[in-house]
Amino acid sequence: MKNVKIIRIPVATPTLWPNTETNCYLIGSEQESLLIDAGYDTEETKNKIEQAVEKHGVQPPESILLTHSHPDHAPGVRQLRDLSPTVYCHEAEYDPIADSISPVKNIKTLNDGDILTISQTEMEVIHGPGHTAGQLNLYIPSEKMLLAGDNVVSEGTTWIGPPDGDMSDYLSTLDRLKKLDIEKVGPGHGEWVLNPKDKLEFIIARRLKREQQIKDLLHEHKELSARELTQHIYKDQIHPSVFDVAKRTIEAHLNKLIKEDQVKQQNNSYIPSS
Repeated sequence: MKNVKIIRIPVATPTLWPNTETNCYLIGSEQESLLIDAGYDTEETKNKIEQAVEKHGVQPPESILLTHSHPDHAPGVRQLRDLSPTVYCHEAEYDPIADSISPVKNIKTLNDGDILTISQTEMEVIHGPGHTAGQLNLYIPSEKMLLAGDNVVSEGTTWIGPPDGDMSDYLSTLDRLKKLDIEKVGPGHGEWVLNPKDKLEFIIARRLKREQQIKDLLHEHKELSARELTQHIYKDQIHPSVFDVAKRTIEAHLNKLIKEDQVKQQNNSYIPSS
C-alpha cells in the first residue's frame, strides 16, 4: 500500500450492549483521505477524527463512506460539514441517511463491485445486506483487509432484527465474505479481528445453532409466540431492558424459517410446517 494509512478511530456512541463505541476508519495519505463511518453527532466525534488526521499526517477526509444508516454510524457527518464532504452510501440507505446527516446534501450512491481509489490503493465496494438492506463493506485486496461495518463485531455477534435486518441475507453475506482473501477485519465495534475466517465461521455456526433451538422448541411445544420463544431461549440470561431486542432477533430467525417453509405463522404464534 503506497503511503496510505488505515486508522481505526473508536468514538463513543449510544450503541447496543456490550459495545459503547463505534469504529470510524480513516484511509488516508498526505494527498487525500476517505472516512468510513462518522459515528454519533457529537463534538467528541469531530475531535477524535481531527486528532487522528493530525497525529498520522494525512489529509482531512474529503469523502465519507457510510456503511449504513443507523444512528451510531451516520449522523456524525454533521460535525464534519465544514469539510464539504462527498458522502457515499447504498441506495437502500439513501433516504434515512439524507435525513440523519442534513444539512449535508452531497450524497452519492455506490453499488456492489464499485472501485474507490485513495492514492493508488484500490478498494472494492461490497454490498453485504443482512444487518440492514444497504450495508456496505470495503475490501482492500492489497492489504488482505475487510472493513466490515456491522456485519462483524469483535465481541459476540452482530444484532439482526426486523424491520432493518434479514437473517437470510445476513447468512448469505457471511458466506460470501468468508471466501475473500482476508487476514484482518475492521469491525463496526471493537478491536481489529485478526482471525477473520474463524470469526466468520463462529458467527455462522452460532446463528445456525440458534435456528435449530427455535425449531426444536416449536416441535416440542407445537405452538409458541416470539415472546415465548425468547423466554425459553434466553431464560434469565439477559437484562429485561434488552428483552425486546432479543425478541426481534428471534423474529428474524422466524422470518427466515417461514421463507424456507420450515415454520408457519398462525396469528401471533408459530408452528412447525411438518
